[in-house]
Amino acid sequence: MTQESRRRLCIDFGTSNTAAAYRIGLAEPVIVPLGAGGPAMPSAVFADDSGIVVGHDAVHRRVQAPDAYEDSPKSRIDEGEIELGDRFWPIEDLIGAVLRHVHRTALRHSGLPEFDSIILTHPDKWSERRKGVLRRAAERAGISAGRLRIASESLAAAWYYVYRGHDVAGDERMCVFDFGAGTCDVAVLIRAGADDFTVTGSGGDNNLGGRDLDARMTRWVLEEAAEIDPELPARLRAPAAAIALADHVRSAKEALSDTAQAAIELPGTRHTLLLTRREFESMIAPFVDRAVELTRDAIARADAAGTGPKGPVIVYVTGGTSSIPMLQSALSSVGRVARIGDPKVVVAQGGLLRSTNVDVHDAAGAQQYAARPADPPRPATVDASARRIAFPTVPSGAVISGVLARSGQVVRAGEPLATLDSPSGRLTLDAPMAGTLHGLDLRPGVVAQPGVVFGAVGPADLRPEQWSQLHRAPAGISATQPAAPPQPAYAPPQAIHGQPQPSYPPGRQPGYPPVSPAGAQPIPASSSGINTYGLVGLILGILGFPICLGTIVGMAVTLIGINRAEGQRGPLLMTALGVNILGTIAWIALLIWSFASG
Repeated sequence: MTQESRRRLCIDFGTSNTAAAYRIGLAEPVIVPLGAGGPAMPSAVFADDSGIVVGHDAVHRRVQAPDAYEDSPKSRIDEGEIELGDRFWPIEDLIGAVLRHVHRTALRHSGLPEFDSIILTHPDKWSERRKGVLRRAAERAGISAGRLRIASESLAAAWYYVYRGHDVAGDERMCVFDFGAGTCDVAVLIRAGADDFTVTGSGGDNNLGGRDLDARMTRWVLEEAAEIDPELPARLRAPAAAIALADHVRSAKEALSDTAQAAIELPGTRHTLLLTRREFESMIAPFVDRAVELTRDAIARADAAGTGPKGPVIVYVTGGTSSIPMLQSALSSVGRVARIGDPKVVVAQGGLLRSTNVDVHDAAGAQQYAARPADPPRPATVDASARRIAFPTVPSGAVISGVLARSGQVVRAGEPLATLDSPSGRLTLDAPMAGTLHGLDLRPGVVAQPGVVFGAVGPADLRPEQWSQLHRAPAGISATQPAAPPQPAYAPPQAIHGQPQPSYPPGRQPGYPPVSPAGAQPIPASSSGINTYGLVGLILGILGFPICLGTIVGMAVTLIGINRAEGQRGPLLMTALGVNILGTIAWIALLIWSFASG
């Protein structure tokens, strides 16, 4: 088939969002409208007995059964199987459902009976095993191995910019900065002849994305809502309201890329908050600084590799979050920033613009990925005590307010992992069992959804591919008094009633100390002891007034009683304090009068 007649589809399956474009022959790529109001759709899935639902429909159904919802199947590609609802689902089936929906939507939009080839993009750092999972998922979506191609996301973005007339020349280097909703990826490329690129350095953070900015904005909204009505944040945390609020926050974030201010409607109320770009930029500054740091690190790795020129860097941005003006301004400190078109669909279009930048496999060669035995074998046994940790049943609208533990930390059963703010007050999320924490995914501002897995606990050598064999255990939940956020500096915990202190494994950073059991409070002095000091101080203050020494001793006894009361001010203590202060003033006045009168 000639180049002029080929019909190709490219799917950019992202961590949080998915985009697609198709091209017929040498015509311009056509973006597939996957979203209700834009080109991308959520990569989320919802699976129950009736089947798998994807995209916006999955997001809307998560209120019905939160434990059947997964917002990022791509981030769990190493797990083999994911427990959703009452059963385990192969990761290939979940990803395949997303790809099938996109494929069918593209066919309807194009009016074509079929595409001659379908290209799937992937991060540069992906292993062959992950690429194999992607291929199997495509086959389950009805995409035959003979039509399937895969392409690096950074190369797809690079060829898009070349196609638009923004190539690098001489010793210039191209830095593809992909800041999406779920991850931030950076790759440095150099020209390898006239027809190719070579990646010389890469980096990124799988836990940095637009969702972090959304969570920070949501926290601001809840704080402002509390000023309007103290009961309002609890109503906004209810599942249906939280989903609507998330949409409003995301819309405001996108609007602030083009306007100086944006309105955020509070669902179920008549209230609207106004957020200015200056306020928004002050909120996201730490995330922007982190993204620029990742870019500098990737360039430094490319320099250290010594495999190409070290000339000027041109930063080509892609991913929806990269549209933020403050971010592009910060990246200009690294190199000249270039942005063309909609960053959300740059990769999907670029995958169609260069046929030699894809990893092509014929039908026979692709069979090496067809069967699960091609994956590294799973261990025969897993520690029977290991568990995946899920959110327990909590009051509707409970939201994570603080994280008290992290992956790699050794915890005791019942040790606090996070705090939750709920309509019924401050709650503590506790470890269901003792062991080492793995893959902990707890972020402040996120609504706690009962049944949703957020980590695992077990032996120190527990690996991600073993998670699918673990049973799910709900975390403990207990009421606690509001407490200040944990401090990053480590202070050795005090012993409580002679309990042994937890040991820390070798090499553990002490920045996140174990937290004392929920509800453990300092033991105040007994009320009888406080009253004794107050009574003695009062008697000495009254009867000892004729002599100065009695007032001094009475004041001293009273102050000792106040100190032992740890801030508690009983009426007896305060009366004794007042009497002794008056006695002291009287003696001072008497002394002054005596000296003055000679």
